[in-house]
Amino acid sequence: MKSIIFDIDGTLTNMWPIEKSVLLRMTNRRYEKRFEGLKMSGISDTYMIFTKATGQKLTKAVYWRWYNRAFEKSVLEKKLPQPQRYPIVDWIKANKNNCRFIYATGGQEKETQYVLDRLGIRKYFDIENSITKNQCRFSKRTGIPFRKIKKKFGDCIVIADGGNDYKGARKANLGFLKIKPGATFKRKTIGRSFDL
Repeated sequence: MKSIIFDIDGTLTNMWPIEKSVLLRMTNRRYEKRFEGLKMSGISDTYMIFTKATGQKLTKAVYWRWYNRAFEKSVLEKKLPQPQRYPIVDWIKANKNNCRFIYATGGQEKETQYVLDRLGIRKYFDIENSITKNQCRFSKRTGIPFRKIKKKFGDCIVIADGGNDYKGARKANLGFLKIKPGATFKRKTIGRSFDL
């Protein structure tokens, strides 16, 4: 069975509305314009966005404790936006019996699983063998998270929107399929390169 390693942000959904909602909660809804400006400048790491916007000097460990606490409160109070469903989500549902789905993301575990729940596809993913920042501190661009998955499931490809995922897939010697965020995704698109 072919194992497909998915990135989450930019591939299955846009994580920024949820991340921004959490950042605004952490700052009593201050710095919204600064958050947006930094995101638009190309910075995707929420730790960097938070520290640059607020001027606070926090360790990453402290920041992630604050972030996760704010995220959990937002979930309990149902104050997070519904994640946007990209077309590939429907492809996953249609092919749930043909492939093993795994995710490798630089995001947090609870946040990732919340998004998969809201998209209605968590049950199709091999959660136990998936990787978030909690399970592997190395960036995907190093290829290390992909290699960890490849050791268990040799027949893997990576599907993502590019960047670090592409660099990491090359280092791990894995096939890679780049898709544009929100693009229509059809079986024939992947079949030409990867014989599904």
